[in-house]
Amino acid sequence: MRHLKAPQRGFTLVELMVAFAIAALLMVAAAPYFADYGSNARLREGGNTVYTEALMAQSEAIKRNRAVRLSTAASTVQVHDVSDDTNPVLLRERALPAGVTVATGSVSFGSQGLPADLTAVAIDLSSPLVACSADNRCPGLRVDGGGAIRLCGNHLDCP
Repeated sequence: MRHLKAPQRGFTLVELMVAFAIAALLMVAAAPYFADYGSNARLREGGNTVYTEALMAQSEAIKRNRAVRLSTAASTVQVHDVSDDTNPVLLRERALPAGVTVATGSVSFGSQGLPADLTAVAIDLSSPLVACSADNRCPGLRVDGGGAIRLCGNHLDCP
């Protein structure tokens, strides 16, 4: 009586090596896109931080019924109660993600939530690691004279 062999299961060594080679080629081809995705994600997070702090400054000005200023420099965003010009009170300070810088700028909101001088303000974000373009989007914060705050996905396309 002959014994029947069970069919082989699994992969051969050659099949595994081919699969790993194909996976390695795909990863090498996708690596530049992962880098762009990471830098865009950091810039988007920084833009959301500046946007959130601008909304917070505006709502604090209305709530406190006094002037509150949003100021940006290098990689930080600060909100101050500036009702006393000689001694502004820091309400909140937030750091931007690593590798994200913001243009130096400020906007003061009055007790009604409008910019103090009723002029539009633009604050743009950038990264020294990437050049801003249609592919590498650097967000920009816009505050118009009527108090509307918006975050543009790419400050190159934002009026």
